[in-house]
Amino acid sequence: MHNLKDIPLERSCSLIHQDEWGVCIIDKSPGVLSHPNKVQNPEKKQRTLLNSKFSSVDECYEWTTDQGELKRFHLCHRLDSATSGIIVGCLNKELAVSIREAFKKREVQKTYMAITSGYLKSKRGTWKDSLVEKKINGKLRVCKGNGQAAITKFQKIRNNAGKLNLQLLELQPVTGRTHQLRVQCMLRNIPISGDNTYGDFSTNRLIAKTTKVKRLCLHASKIEFEIKHLGEIISINLEAPFPRLMGRILL
Repeated sequence: MHNLKDIPLERSCSLIHQDEWGVCIIDKSPGVLSHPNKVQNPEKKQRTLLNSKFSSVDECYEWTTDQGELKRFHLCHRLDSATSGIIVGCLNKELAVSIREAFKKREVQKTYMAITSGYLKSKRGTWKDSLVEKKINGKLRVCKGNGQAAITKFQKIRNNAGKLNLQLLELQPVTGRTHQLRVQCMLRNIPISGDNTYGDFSTNRLIAKTTKVKRLCLHASKIEFEIKHLGEIISINLEAPFPRLMGRILL
């Protein structure tokens, strides 16, 4: 097994699973990029999942240990920088390819927790929307239109939570469209708290003033999948702790 000390994790993130196959599950903090972005100012410091070089061609982080050994951490999927929670990587290239393929084939079950404002009448169900991506003032935005289908299963976990009368939802995206959960919540007038792109800005200001919490309240809380590798079945079924700051909003 690879040693935790060999992986140069961003200090606010934590490794919550690592196995003999090299599968690594990381609990990512909000504000941390899954991988470096291209920036106009190369001197601008970016908080990334690992503190090392990233190869966009191979989709992996690379670093050299104190013993001079080259190591690679292959990213299997991504989270928006503002979203916290589970992100999967692998120290084995071949296995990483298989995991990425499982994500593409929708064989990975992902669960998110979201705090939203507004009111959702139904306790559970499925959302289906057609979404399109657009560039507005040079920034990527997603809206309803004649595009790819976005499908999400939802369940209301807690209603009228705390002084701010918010909701706690469990969301399971069936598809993996850009900004899918954030946009689908916005389309139903239940924007995710702290969303500075698709959210309710007056509610965001009230939450920040009342709780001193300024973050997108969307957390990748659970992941489940099975992969066959070298004749063995690798089963992953893990949860990441509910963020303390999101819990403060619900009090």
